Amino acid sequence: MRNNLIYIVLFILGSVSVSVSATELLRSSESWNGGVFQYPKGKAKITSVKLKLENGQETPFHCHPIPTMGYVLKGKIEVTTKKGDKAVFSEGESVVEVMRTLHKGRALGGPVEIVVFYAGDTNTPNTIFPEDDVESKYCDKL
Repeated sequence: MRNNLIYIVLFILGSVSVSVSATELLRSSESWNGGVFQYPKGKAKITSVKLKLENGQETPFHCHPIPTMGYVLKGKIEVTTKKGDKAVFSEGESVVEVMRTLHKGRALGGPVEIVVFYAGDTNTPNTIFPEDDVESKYCDKL
């Protein structure tokens, strides 16, 4: 009896039509400011983090020596490079971050949550602060 019940449930589940959709969120060969990016040559390492900033909170200046992508889950963020280039990204938007370029982010009008994806290698850090890169190995000088 129990086996018959399992077969009936499996038959019902197997006959249910499930609709699947895929929406491309981002396709780009350059960063948000038109800069180029390239993949590191070492052993590949993919990392994903969820970044949260409170309203008005700002990250320190930093750079990414590897390709970095983000998807804004909630809120709005203003990104500013050390040179003064600015862009604002809102909930539902995807972005390729600037590479090797010092920049900072600031939450606008409320908290912000971003899923960040790093396409790096096992020998290169995902994020570098200027004081940790005085020889400009990872971040370009201004």
